[in-house]
Amino acid sequence: MALCLVSGAAQAGEIRIEGRGGVSWQGNGSTKGTAGAAIGYDTGISALGNGVFAGIEESVDRSAGGSGTRWATSARLGIKVLSLGALYGIAGYHYGSGPNATSIGGGYQQGLGPVYGKVEYRHYINEGAWRPGDTLTLGFGVKF
Repeated sequence: MALCLVSGAAQAGEIRIEGRGGVSWQGNGSTKGTAGAAIGYDTGISALGNGVFAGIEESVDRSAGGSGTRWATSARLGIKVLSLGALYGIAGYHYGSGPNATSIGGGYQQGLGPVYGKVEYRHYINEGAWRPGDTLTLGFGVKF
């Protein structure tokens, strides 16, 4: 859009795979459903503090109505919170159908053993004359 078996934030390198769905909207009032998947890698960064992690991910998403497939490469930085949770910021570059875009956002991820659920918000700054947009997604995944 990511973490460890013992805590919400990765302490050692971990691979994660997830499915997600939600809603996207633009400034002109256009709202659509969206669904996608992502694969990512997270690792703890002890030099920045206990529970701090960073990750990268590659994702693919599609909006309802056949508007095309969008790929993204993103990076995130977060910290373990609560028992098995993680709060993170994320930035990415999106390409494929439609205009290329840069995104910034944040999310919360809650782990339960090797599986997790998450909620994530992103704001998109599109290239060219396209209006900026936003997404809110729910995701479920597994960590290895």
